[in-house]
Amino acid sequence: MFLNWMKNKPVYGAEDGTGAGDPPAVVVTPPADAGSVLYPDDPKVEPTVEPGTEKPAGDAPTEWKEYAPDPAKTDEENAAAKAEHDKTKPAADDPADKVPEDGKYVLKMPEGVEVDQELLDELSPEFKAAGLTGKQAQALTDKFIAKQQARMKAQGEGWAKTVSDWVDEAKKDPEIGGANWDGTVKTASGVVGRFGNDALKEYLNASGAGNHPEMIRFMAKVGAVIGEDNPAISETPGKKVAADTASILYPDDKPKGK
Repeated sequence: MFLNWMKNKPVYGAEDGTGAGDPPAVVVTPPADAGSVLYPDDPKVEPTVEPGTEKPAGDAPTEWKEYAPDPAKTDEENAAAKAEHDKTKPAADDPADKVPEDGKYVLKMPEGVEVDQELLDELSPEFKAAGLTGKQAQALTDKFIAKQQARMKAQGEGWAKTVSDWVDEAKKDPEIGGANWDGTVKTASGVVGRFGNDALKEYLNASGAGNHPEMIRFMAKVGAVIGEDNPAISETPGKKVAADTASILYPDDKPKGK
C-alpha cells in the first residue's frame, strides 16, 4: 500500500528534469464576510441606512444629497435632523481659493484705499509663480495694508504731538509768549491775513508750520514793523527806509529801473 501510494503521489519536478522542486502555490480566496465563517450560526446583519442620507453607516461618503424627511419622525424631529444633516454639506468651490489661470488677481481694498493697479499688474506674475491662490494674495494684501495704516496713524499722532509741543514752546517763549502771547497772535495773524492768500493759509494749517515758534516770531516782527494800518517809516544813520512795504521787508533791494 505504501509503495502504491508513493507511486501515485505526484512529483513536482524542476525544469531540469531532476524531479526536485516546490509544489505549486495555492491561492486561497477569503470569504467576503469573515464573520460568517467564524460564526456561521449568527444572523447576518445588513448595513443600516441613515434616514435622509441614503448611504450605509460607516461606509465611505457618497454624493451629498438633501435631507429626506422621515415619515416616522415628527416635524420637529425632522427639522432637527435636517439641521444636523445640512452641516455635512460640502462647501462649494470658491474661485478665489485657486491660482488664477490667467494670472490676474482681484484684490479688495478697505474703505478709503484704492488699489495700485500698476503695482498689482507687476506683482501678479510673481504671485502666480509662487502658487498663491486669490485668497492667499488677499490675505497678504490685508496684512500689508493694516500694517501701513498702523504706521501712518502712529506718524500722524507723532506729528500732531510735535505741532502741539510747538505751541506750548511758543507760549513759554520770553519774547513772544507769556504776557505777550495774545498780542503776538493778533499781530502774526494780521500779517498772514493781509499779505497771505488762501493757499498760504491752507498750507500753514495743514502742515502745522503756522504753530512753529520761529514762524510766529517772524510774523510778529513783520507785523510790528509794518503796523496794523500804515507802513512804518524810520531812518537809520546814512540810510532811509522807504514807506512802501517791499522796501521795509527788503531794504537792500534796489527799485527796478533805477
